[in-house]
Amino acid sequence: MHRGTILYIGGFELPDKDAAAHRVLSNAKIFRKLGYNVVFIDVDRSLEKKLEISNVKNIQGFDCWSRKFPQSKIEWLKYLVSINYIKEIAKKYNNIKAVICYNYQVGALLKLKKYCNKNNIKLISDCTEWYEDKRLVKKIDTNIRMKYINKKIDGIICISSYLSNYYKDSIETIIIPPLIDIEEKKWELQHSKNISNTINFIYSGTPGKHKDKLNLVVEALSNLGTKFSFTFKIIGITKQQYLNYYPEHKAIIVRLENSVLFLGKVTHIESIEYVQNADFVIFIREDKRVNNAGFPTKFVESITCGTPVITTKTSDLFKYLIEGENGFFLNINNKEQIQSLLRKVIGMNNNEVMEMKRNCVESTTFHYQNYVENTGDFLSKVMK
Repeated sequence: MHRGTILYIGGFELPDKDAAAHRVLSNAKIFRKLGYNVVFIDVDRSLEKKLEISNVKNIQGFDCWSRKFPQSKIEWLKYLVSINYIKEIAKKYNNIKAVICYNYQVGALLKLKKYCNKNNIKLISDCTEWYEDKRLVKKIDTNIRMKYINKKIDGIICISSYLSNYYKDSIETIIIPPLIDIEEKKWELQHSKNISNTINFIYSGTPGKHKDKLNLVVEALSNLGTKFSFTFKIIGITKQQYLNYYPEHKAIIVRLENSVLFLGKVTHIESIEYVQNADFVIFIREDKRVNNAGFPTKFVESITCGTPVITTKTSDLFKYLIEGENGFFLNINNKEQIQSLLRKVIGMNNNEVMEMKRNCVESTTFHYQNYVENTGDFLSKVMK
């Protein structure tokens, strides 16, 4: 059954350059299961300067066109306001039913809204963030999109309850957290059982200084004392990058050089292997809008890898993390509680850890097929 074509556009880089790419691919598999032909338009940083749009390529059975990532001020201006490339690509496909915009910029979104209205095409937003940006232009763009334009389109796919609660009285919404396809080969990797008495923690991501509070984890581990044996592997940044964020931790990092290991950037597949073979993934986020509006992809991937998670109670994680079964919650405002929990975890034996890992492995909560029925209901309401 062919229900028509959906264009899915945004600043993601397929197939796996960022968390957004993983999200939109899983969502597209839902739409394909419902009978829609999904066509992507992403950005490509490697595209030749003379090309504005790449030739179409096939990614997991989907057509994907790539727009050159803007470099100059003129290119950025065009990127922010032009939709000509979308119109040209749209001409190549029949029966376009909807355009889904992933966190799309205001200027282009307004033009796209007018284009969709004219051509009887539904406009849907895939909304996954609400940053508190200090840059004036970006702040204005975000506020106009989030507070006004999103309420005037046809539907919103929200990554969290926070966003759904904000929009549900104005527009048709659905909550779809980050999802995965458990049939992809990367999730078939085998665990290597930890036969030592050392608990292996891991962090994988790009923390910045204000996103994931790695410093609180490192500080807590440094205060445990020498009788507590652990390793903490940090993927995504180097030791020097960490010290650029937290120069006051130089002495701590030197003292823990055999326990806190910086691995820098690795491929997504390598990251999954590291996570799968760790005992616990750990990350700490503050209770603020940017974290509650979003949803950590690393939580979804960790559970799917069979690795329990130690984290803070932000976004919708309280719906999925069960204390002592697939993870533990930390209190970011209580350093003693953080240290106490880490002592408890480091004191767990192999059987206790493996039991928690089995609980994660057996979970299919984030498999995209679990969301097909609800998404079908959502699209039926939007498309009417």
